[in-house]
Amino acid sequence: MDRLDWYGGQLGIRERICDPMWRADASNPVQDVLMELFGTEANDEKARKALLTHLDTLLALGISRSGEELLHIPEYEDARARQLGTSIAQSLATSKLDDWADRVGQLVPKLNETKSFAMVRRLLVGSLLKHWLEHGAQLPDASAAKVQDFLLKLYNAHRIGAVHKGVMEYLHVSKSGGTSWCHIAELNGCTTERYDKSYVCQIKKFDDKVRWLNMTFHMLQVPVYRVPQYVLKRRRLVATRGYNYYSNEYTVHGGHKGMDNAHMCSDFFNAIVLRDPLKRLVSHMKFVMWTMSGDRGYNDTLLFNRMYANRTSEFWQAAPCFHLCTIPLVAPALPQSLGPAIVDNYFVRSLLGEAAFHVPVGAVTPDMLRLAKHVLAQFDMVVVLEQASIVKNLITTYGVGWKYTLDDVHDKDSQIREAEFNTTAYIPEDLDKLLKAQTVDLDLYDFAKALAQLDPVVYSVVRKANVQPLPLEVGALQDDSPCGLLRLQNKEMLLAALGARRPVLQTTKMAAKAALKTAGSSSSSSNNRGLQGMKRRE
Repeated sequence: MDRLDWYGGQLGIRERICDPMWRADASNPVQDVLMELFGTEANDEKARKALLTHLDTLLALGISRSGEELLHIPEYEDARARQLGTSIAQSLATSKLDDWADRVGQLVPKLNETKSFAMVRRLLVGSLLKHWLEHGAQLPDASAAKVQDFLLKLYNAHRIGAVHKGVMEYLHVSKSGGTSWCHIAELNGCTTERYDKSYVCQIKKFDDKVRWLNMTFHMLQVPVYRVPQYVLKRRRLVATRGYNYYSNEYTVHGGHKGMDNAHMCSDFFNAIVLRDPLKRLVSHMKFVMWTMSGDRGYNDTLLFNRMYANRTSEFWQAAPCFHLCTIPLVAPALPQSLGPAIVDNYFVRSLLGEAAFHVPVGAVTPDMLRLAKHVLAQFDMVVVLEQASIVKNLITTYGVGWKYTLDDVHDKDSQIREAEFNTTAYIPEDLDKLLKAQTVDLDLYDFAKALAQLDPVVYSVVRKANVQPLPLEVGALQDDSPCGLLRLQNKEMLLAALGARRPVLQTTKMAAKAALKTAGSSSSSSNNRGLQGMKRRE
């Protein structure tokens, strides 16, 4: 990929210049974008109703404040964000579109610059999309400029927030593309503790390693939760070491105190990739067997067959034991399974923290699903592996300013492993029983697919307006200041180019101290000024 492709605004593949998806009438770019991304739903009543259902779910989550369902909704610590999410996003149905867009456009530049307000952004775009679908899939030309204006402001708020955060924590949901994501972080020049095929970009001290196999008995003896290394400790460590990327292959944080306490480290830029949960499940089972075939002492064929051959789904997913699992004299006599979390709604468990991750088989409930959706909506970046490549690339390019995308990584590890060792032969014949038990994850996945289409609305409008992820004067230094928008250090020039108000602490030592402070109030100048300046420069 040459520099012209990147700074010319393309997504890294020259042939996309001719892709009709990106050709539009400049008089109403928002209408063009909505039709490009949601034309199928606009013309298919079943698909339209399904999307509206997910949008209604999102908007209903937006009404909830901290302490009502989830204990922590960091975006709503900002009073203006809370107003946008709980009130204004909900009011479009009873408002004139122009007036509504004006209200949004006035508030967005006043948001706290240290956050990127992903949930609020999606609530506003979701409300706009719902309005569009319910009004004949048409956005009046007269309203286009005001709507485009607030979408551009949302993007600038996102960029400034991402730069201030400076570090990506990637929630690596196992067997959902996490190894590839680690590789593209490396290609984009991000810095972490270690780039290693088996280590997948984790920081050892954080103890975010996988907990895949049955820990029921183990939990009776010793704790299985990680030692908490939460926001301040994590921020302090990455600032001291100069990291701007790491992955976490366990769960979100805080869930050891209860599922309603689950949250991300809001000081970091949080990203997640989800995958079809049925494909993920089978891939995970195969990976466990492949790993056990060599790395854990089962390289003896007789022993391996004794462990895995002719097994049914019960081997992987035993009958639910619920509260009995916690009784020391009873638990050892109960039916035990090899990987309860692996084969029982892994997504919801991962999104609700340590306690949820280790609930017994069959104990993932609809209430947990709702909480998981609420947590997912707050991630700065949500990608679905099955999305069209052009949309995934748009999310990574404009969402975090990365030059390289998943298209540039071609991990074939699973195919190589299967060629070396045929794990398919050991998959239970009654696999369908396991697949049918993933109803909660399937519901979450459908919601995630809708959620992951909302940010591309903003990014596509931005792209049509010829605004680049990195200003030209900063982008020209991309090779010297890698990892896109994620600049834990030396971020002053980029923030200035984006029109940021808040001063930046410059040294590593000061950055570590800054992690201990709350975001201070800033001057009253608008980041809209920075956006206009950027457009002139670009």
